[in-house]
Amino acid sequence: MLATSGSVDLGRLLLDLLIVLAAAKLAAEIAERLFVAAVLGEIAAGILLGPSVFGLIETGGDRGVSIALLAEIGVLLLLLSVGMEMDLAELVKVGRASLLVAVVGVAAPFAAGTATGLAFGESTDTSIFFGAALTATSVGITARVFGDLRALASIEARIVLGAAVADDVLGLVILTVVVKAVTGAEVGVGVVAVTLGSALAFLMGTGVVGLVVVPPVLRAIDRLSKSSATLPIAALALTLAFAALADASSLAFIIGAFVAGLAIGRSEHREHIARDLASVGNVFIPIFFLQIGLNADIAAMAKPSVLTFAAVMSAVAVGGKLLSAVGAIGTRADKLLLGIGMIPRGEVGLIFASIGLTSGVLDADLYGALLLVVLLTTIATPPLLRLRLGATEARPAKELDTPTEEPPQGWITIEAGVIELHGTPPSAAIVHLALTTAKMATLATPGESLLNWFSARRHDSLSWNPDETPTLVDLLRSDEVRAWRFLEVTGVLERALPEVAAAMARRRADMSDLDPLSALRFPTVDRLHELTSTEGSISDRDDPHDSLVLAAMVHDVCRAPDEALFLASRLCRESDALLVVSLISDANLFRAGLREPPAFENTEIFQLATHLAGADHAHDAYMLALTLGDLPKHHRDALEQRYALVCEALDHPELTGTNATNLAGIRRVAAQRLLTDEAAIERLRVAPASYLLTHEPEEIARHAELVEPLPRAGVVRVAVSAQPMPDYWKVDIACRDADGLLARLTDVLTAHGFDITSADIATWPDGAVLDSFSVRSEAQPDANELATSMEARLRKPLRATPKPQLELTFDNAALPWHTSCIVNGRDEQGVLQAVSAAFAATKVVVHSARIGSLNGNVSDRFTVTDRLGRKLDLAAMNRTRAALNGTDKTFTRTKHARN
Repeated sequence: MLATSGSVDLGRLLLDLLIVLAAAKLAAEIAERLFVAAVLGEIAAGILLGPSVFGLIETGGDRGVSIALLAEIGVLLLLLSVGMEMDLAELVKVGRASLLVAVVGVAAPFAAGTATGLAFGESTDTSIFFGAALTATSVGITARVFGDLRALASIEARIVLGAAVADDVLGLVILTVVVKAVTGAEVGVGVVAVTLGSALAFLMGTGVVGLVVVPPVLRAIDRLSKSSATLPIAALALTLAFAALADASSLAFIIGAFVAGLAIGRSEHREHIARDLASVGNVFIPIFFLQIGLNADIAAMAKPSVLTFAAVMSAVAVGGKLLSAVGAIGTRADKLLLGIGMIPRGEVGLIFASIGLTSGVLDADLYGALLLVVLLTTIATPPLLRLRLGATEARPAKELDTPTEEPPQGWITIEAGVIELHGTPPSAAIVHLALTTAKMATLATPGESLLNWFSARRHDSLSWNPDETPTLVDLLRSDEVRAWRFLEVTGVLERALPEVAAAMARRRADMSDLDPLSALRFPTVDRLHELTSTEGSISDRDDPHDSLVLAAMVHDVCRAPDEALFLASRLCRESDALLVVSLISDANLFRAGLREPPAFENTEIFQLATHLAGADHAHDAYMLALTLGDLPKHHRDALEQRYALVCEALDHPELTGTNATNLAGIRRVAAQRLLTDEAAIERLRVAPASYLLTHEPEEIARHAELVEPLPRAGVVRVAVSAQPMPDYWKVDIACRDADGLLARLTDVLTAHGFDITSADIATWPDGAVLDSFSVRSEAQPDANELATSMEARLRKPLRATPKPQLELTFDNAALPWHTSCIVNGRDEQGVLQAVSAAFAATKVVVHSARIGSLNGNVSDRFTVTDRLGRKLDLAAMNRTRAALNGTDKTFTRTKHARN
């Protein structure tokens, strides 16, 4: 039973929260796919859920108050985010044109909106509030359209984005003053002056204190805390404290959250805090926008008087923002384009509407009218911008300046904190200068002439030169979001490396990713950086190799191996590209099969070490394997164990690579010295190297004596020896190769009641076969009896024994040369024989087998290939499953494995 608190039905409240969150996210996703602002989708969802349509969510009573409280938290986090994203240094550098555009864009709609309200007979308080609501500008919508059209570096985009910085500050000051003034006894010049003075005093006082005190406080908390969550929680607590202080000063609490954001944004831990709080904000902020829709009264909004008022106010809102372009007189910017870019009201306008309704300044009709104004201006702006930008692009292109010789100081330098362009570089230098500027962007701001040069060439075709890749690697190592943002804004990333730009677009559209900065990050590269820079790191290098960094990026960007090879080939020369791709493949080899302890068998470790070939490559593949994704601790420990075994093998060159034959030769000679029979000695001269590497000389000599002289067809020799563990025996079998030999031999061992624990296989070119089984039996197996039974079994047809309860899992990534096959299911007599028969029926060659059982279930592992030594394809895997399940009506015999 759900608990209740007072009169609040907790169960119903939780259901409301579920509906609100699900609807908000679903609506945002639909809106994004329709190229409409997500907030509009969230508002629409609120209207549908609210009393105006379906009535699923109450706006009154305890349930309504609870949802409203969550919405208040959302708007607080929204203003915190706005403050953190605002760069005060950029506000100082905003420029005369941007500042004038912002001032006119605030003053004109404020005055016109107030006058219009009075003309419609509204009260002074309401008219002033409505006029103030029209001052807001939501630059996010404009920025997105500019970005889609590669125009973010244009002079129009820079002026609008610069004006938005000043507009945010002016809008919040006006909001603070107007809300306090209109909710008082009466509005007069004195009241406005006092309110403006107290608001400015609060902003300046808390701003100075916050900027001076908050960064060192956060630095101390980060230094003293043990948990990574402590810092963002402390930042949230500071935000709540600033909001409470603003409320105690009779100002809107959101102004306190904004000031807190400004202060936190100056901390060196800004990105860490922003990333963690963004996850919280992406839960609560949509609730605020949905609450806007919940409060809307569709019936009131449909009244002719409301529609008329909204239409006139929309015209005033649009006209006031178009008039803001006069602030850019004297620049080369398209004035109409500037005005259109300032039109959308968006989030700030919605905050005005919400505060107006809750404070009683706006009734349901006026709230609906203001909501319509916000919606109309927000929806209309993108198509108007695209239309105007299209018209601008359609004009005859101005002839670009003729390229000049590169100056002695280079094309770009940093002067007084500004990245300045010297001369007129050719179009061929776009990528190089963009990467160089991106590296400098953490130290300085791109200058006007440089941005104009990039903007004028935003439609030039670009190609990637591998000589630029080292600079790209430097950017990846620096992990600076601003650098990637610059490459995205100028359109260089989209034109030179479209795969990277496409990956960023996919992450930006991912609803499950709550971090707004993640689109400009590479998670695998970030984890690699953390792994190599953390104190006590397992890496013995200060910086990973360039190829390793590129492999991490390629893994983040590409979704298929062919895509990875294509991107790597564009970034690097041929040999380096193959190295990058092989690192990704070998990292996956390291991670494959970690759940299976038999993956650490000597034969497979030698195979993996031989494939990796060198310690440096093995180290890089291991480091990449650690960063490809989160691993549970036991899998991470298993990966570390596998790497240690590979390193141990690589420390002994005689075990792997071209020197592997040295150890094989040593063991061959040692075994030959134990023999007197010349035929057995000669037999070892052509023994498979893999067989010699995995057996000791004494065992090799015993096997050679068993095989020689080569048995006639149908003759089987068996030798039985005790294992170190009680009741464990080694059964060595020598014979000629035959169809389904492994299945026939295991059939006999199973029929004699032996529990098979492992099987090793060796073959010779002349058809000799040596199968070595480890079995468990209380009594010693009788070698003569087994040989007689096996000879009889070889004369009989190969019998298929379906075992539909068994599951075969094939893995081509676990080993460099072979396919791994795991058998799972209920343990019972004849399992190994049934699996071996299925392999034989489908011409699958078995190279080794490890038999296991736990709690009544088998867990057998085979390494297999097709008859040509290739890994199995999907068709072969499916045929083998069908043969084991008894659904394959064909029964094709196969020869035993040949090395």
